[in-house]
Amino acid sequence: MAKAQPVHAHFKEAYCHHFGCSPAGFERHLLLRTIPLIFRPLAAISFWLDRELFASELEVIRNAGPARSGREVNAAAQDLVHLRFVENSFRRSIGMRGRSEAVVALWNQVKGTVDRPAGLDHPTIAFAETASQISAAPRSAALGRRDSALTLRTLRKIHQAVSLGKPIPQTLEAEGLTEDQLLDLLTRNLKSFKGFIELRDQLIARKNPSNSSS
Repeated sequence: MAKAQPVHAHFKEAYCHHFGCSPAGFERHLLLRTIPLIFRPLAAISFWLDRELFASELEVIRNAGPARSGREVNAAAQDLVHLRFVENSFRRSIGMRGRSEAVVALWNQVKGTVDRPAGLDHPTIAFAETASQISAAPRSAALGRRDSALTLRTLRKIHQAVSLGKPIPQTLEAEGLTEDQLLDLLTRNLKSFKGFIELRDQLIARKNPSNSSS
């Protein structure tokens, strides 16, 4: 059998061609395939009633859609692993949530037809600091919801970097965020991690040096 030639620009395009879904239906189609089979009918009804219930999974899927390599898909899929620490809901407790390994498995089914960059294919699930290489634009656009796995992971990464002595401006530049955006995100998520209060206070002190010195 002849090997499939790379004809698709990214994961989303290859996925839609392989499974016969429209680009508009990509998010719902992939979402349901990442949920355990036993829960898919219930998930389909829940999605129809209120798609915001699956906001975290949809965020991951949107980040994975433009991916051209397993490394990029892996970076997006890792955020689903963190949902067990972020999301406290009935559907999580019964297992009706997206699985990171399913996203990667679906990528593996179609990757042969994606025009992948040489040397960047890395389809396995692994925790690696260098795995999160999503561009600044989609990362900053995805942040903002209190229950976002990507938001909390990014905030903890920033907190760790600053705690180790990395300058705040340099850290934020790498994440594509401004100090005001970070302050807003920290304020929304203060209860998620005790170190966020300290980081918020540092930002306030930077913005109002006269108040902090008085």
